[in-house]
Amino acid sequence: MIPLRSSLPLVGFATLVIFNLALPKGGIKISDLPVTWGYILLLLAAPLALIGLIGRRNLSAVPLVQAAACFLPTTVMVVTKGLTYDLPPQQWLVYATVFGVLACAMLFALVHYLEDIPAEVIGSMLVWAIRFVVLWGLMNFLMRILTGQFFEIPYITVNAADAGEIFQKMNNRGGVMKLVSTFNNGNIFGVCMLVMAPIYLVFEKRRTFISLFFMALVCTLSRTVWLGMVATVLMMMLSGQLRVANPMPWFGGLVALLLIIALMPIIGWTPDKLVEADLGGRDVVLEAFELTTFGAGHLGIPELFYFGLVQSFGIFGMLFPLAGMLFAPIYALGHWGELSDMRKAAAVGSTSYLVAALIDGAFVFPPTFVLFLLANGLVYRRGLRPDAVLATPRRHNSSVGRPNLGHGLAPRRQIAP
Repeated sequence: MIPLRSSLPLVGFATLVIFNLALPKGGIKISDLPVTWGYILLLLAAPLALIGLIGRRNLSAVPLVQAAACFLPTTVMVVTKGLTYDLPPQQWLVYATVFGVLACAMLFALVHYLEDIPAEVIGSMLVWAIRFVVLWGLMNFLMRILTGQFFEIPYITVNAADAGEIFQKMNNRGGVMKLVSTFNNGNIFGVCMLVMAPIYLVFEKRRTFISLFFMALVCTLSRTVWLGMVATVLMMMLSGQLRVANPMPWFGGLVALLLIIALMPIIGWTPDKLVEADLGGRDVVLEAFELTTFGAGHLGIPELFYFGLVQSFGIFGMLFPLAGMLFAPIYALGHWGELSDMRKAAAVGSTSYLVAALIDGAFVFPPTFVLFLLANGLVYRRGLRPDAVLATPRRHNSSVGRPNLGHGLAPRRQIAP
């Protein structure tokens, strides 16, 4: 039997995965602001997790530095600007919550417990959660086309206030509904899956589910997701996760391309509509763009994430949030030879978000930032306590024919601090 103290990280991680990855939109609205069960559970767990870290040795300083040096100064700027310019509370409190509360909850407290959970267990939970959202999404995508109906469970798969309204939430493509799964928006689902894709593919061994995963990304009918999918696959090749000589990625790419070509007439697109001059209506952000030193008198990070950072924080102020977003990929590059396959995949997943954010980052919408921070946390996971939860004997030949998941296979001196 697993001791209660050792099982708590496992139970906590499973709960957060269920409500932030499998069922990320379940919840209610308070004053038109969506409040999800996943975020509530995360914020409740963080103080308890922080208490549990008291006296603990071998804490990684990297996520602490990321939060303290990057996201906390960003939060100070948000609050200062909100009070100085008398901005509506609902505007600046959202960004204070994202940059301050969520980032601190994850990086100061929760990500450290990833050390207590074996890599195979982390991978298994992520695999089953992603299988669920893919199958749920494909089921509803086909059901909507064939019957015009969409199956949803208020408070669980959809925010109670949004029940029956999902088709109207920027999910209409020529009368066809984007694949939204339990994320209730095609772009949010697609961007979050791009973050998880490299990690998922380390652990997913069934080709059928891999094919369905990429089919679901295509069926988001999102050009951001399509371009992000290409960029992610290329980065996985550059990182060595996918072999260029392997015919399967190329065959999969051909199938995805054929599926896109088949879907285009259904949604009323022609090849010239794949790239629109107005960037799908996002050009209004560029038209209103104003370059300042410390930001204009408002806060707002729209789909064009980086323009939003410069507009909101200025050319100098935006260096703090930008450094926070780039922190994990840069750290990974500096320690690449020391990283396990899972940590490398998490670095690629974090970078995938940064690429997608060039067009549509879906930054403030749950659960995007939390999943990005989870990928960051997996980059920092050193595998110092691989058997803390499942006390199984260590097998020295367990890595034969399997990915290097970081179970102390390298000498301890090679493990990144």
